[in-house]
Amino acid sequence: MNQTENHITRTLSSQIKINGDRETIWDKITNVQIEEFSHPTIFKLLDVPKPLKAEIISDGVGGSRIAYFDNKKRFVQEILIWKPYTEYSFSFNPEEGFRVAYFFDLSNGVFQIPTGSYYLSENGQVILELETTYSIHKYLFILLYIPVTIVLKIFQKFLLTSIKKNSGNEVK
Repeated sequence: MNQTENHITRTLSSQIKINGDRETIWDKITNVQIEEFSHPTIFKLLDVPKPLKAEIISDGVGGSRIAYFDNKKRFVQEILIWKPYTEYSFSFNPEEGFRVAYFFDLSNGVFQIPTGSYYLSENGQVILELETTYSIHKYLFILLYIPVTIVLKIFQKFLLTSIKKNSGNEVK
């Protein structure tokens, strides 16, 4: 367990197997197009904005990517690790007022998502792993830990499944 000043930080990861080459999958995780995929109903009920796309503005460590959402807000992400076809990590940097679940402001609220990472490996198929670091204010941690973990896990699955579909794979 890591603790910042007033937040308790945790990391959550999910993975999916994809039939395809790393180059195609790398393109689908760095330049994401998922606006045509159905946003899970639970996210609509919880007022979690639908991700539409993310575009690399400048690649490499220190570069940036912008992620766009249906609430007209963005994450202006800074690239922290850039190892083509292997690892891609970034900070989220949500715009001020980027709310989820009606009242959680991701930019400076009780629930925050500082970083995310994608890892590509192979074991007969390409294994794509998505890791998300999140933090919850220490006074609300006990109350929010389980629901936040469940919603983040579902969100990770949604993203990974969308990337798999974009990589030319049917999802079973």
